[in-house]
Amino acid sequence: MTEELLKAESCFVLRAEDRADMFAQVYKKLLEQGLVAAGFLDQVVDREEDFPTGLASCNLAPGLPNLAFPHTEGCFVKQQRVVPIKLLAPVSFKSMVDPSRELPVGFCFMLLDQKADGQAELLARTMTFLSQAEPAALSWIFAQTDPAGLYSALREEGF
Repeated sequence: MTEELLKAESCFVLRAEDRADMFAQVYKKLLEQGLVAAGFLDQVVDREEDFPTGLASCNLAPGLPNLAFPHTEGCFVKQQRVVPIKLLAPVSFKSMVDPSRELPVGFCFMLLDQKADGQAELLARTMTFLSQAEPAALSWIFAQTDPAGLYSALREEGF
């Protein structure tokens, strides 16, 4: 990944009561950083409900947290970014494979892109990174408990 897509100030470690609380916490920070527009929060919540992004991590390696890749329309995004979010306690996301199934998600990659098809490209790049990384490296990344450590781990592993 290029340096522009991953920034230390946009790596978050947080505790959320649920998915809506996580989105609200991240939205506030992204809005303060000038990365998203007003309306982003409602849109990302609605899009996640209509098109779930939760994904079981069992195909990557055993013991990894389930993942989610929330995003919304480009008109609510001001700057392209991949936003890693480590959840200190899992929150429930619907599975993108089977939306009737809830997954306890421990890590998100929020995808920000202004282009209409930009999220698909960011998702593909993120999935390529995840599928090519060594399981031990992923475990190390997902074990980080502070934003600086999370950023450093991702950079060291080539994200």
